[in-house]
Amino acid sequence: MNCLIVEDDRGSAKLIENYISKTNFLNLSGICTNAIDATKFLSNNKIDLIFLDIEMPEMSGLDLAETVEKNVQVIFMSAQITYAVKAFEIDVTDYLHKPISYNRFLDSVQRAKKKKDERANVEIKDRDHIFVKTDHQLVKIKFNDIKWIEAMSDYVMIYTNAGRYIVLSSLKSIEEKLPQKQFLRSHRSFIVNVDKINSIDDSSVIVEEKTIPLGKTFKVKFLQTVRTF
Repeated sequence: MNCLIVEDDRGSAKLIENYISKTNFLNLSGICTNAIDATKFLSNNKIDLIFLDIEMPEMSGLDLAETVEKNVQVIFMSAQITYAVKAFEIDVTDYLHKPISYNRFLDSVQRAKKKKDERANVEIKDRDHIFVKTDHQLVKIKFNDIKWIEAMSDYVMIYTNAGRYIVLSSLKSIEEKLPQKQFLRSHRSFIVNVDKINSIDDSSVIVEEKTIPLGKTFKVKFLQTVRTF
């Protein structure tokens, strides 16, 4: 998740910057010391989550929060608890009371990540396909046509009923665009379509004519999900 810190206190901003660096699913995109600069930053950058101080000169954090797009989550930060009711009227993700511990921070950002993932899943459920760029053109591939996907250095190979497509992308990037239950990571280099599986043994998955490795790291989650189908 791409994050923006909006905080006029240098010490508080540094603390949140440190917490972000310790959290593997967060990426710090910028720090603004006031809400007006933050407004400009948001118009030019894709941000998923804002850590927003409330008491700032000229434009408060409450005022800024009411202007951000709906898909941008806000976590308020304040030494005052009196703003909490107003904050949640704006439908923010959380309200952190200063001083902020890392445990409390982590609980808050995990909540934000869950909301983001749930939104993404709803968007994917509304689609039955993915667009990928291959051979200098965008190609539409239906989810049900995909057999498996294999990582190959800086590329992925998407195997479908109609043939295979070479796409300049990471496996993780492709994985995020697929329905989570239908497509499972069986190995650090493979994603398989559960609907195409013929059989599973202790160390591999058979998808039609292909034997795909079932890695130890992914095995438990893979088998648990498959058993729910």
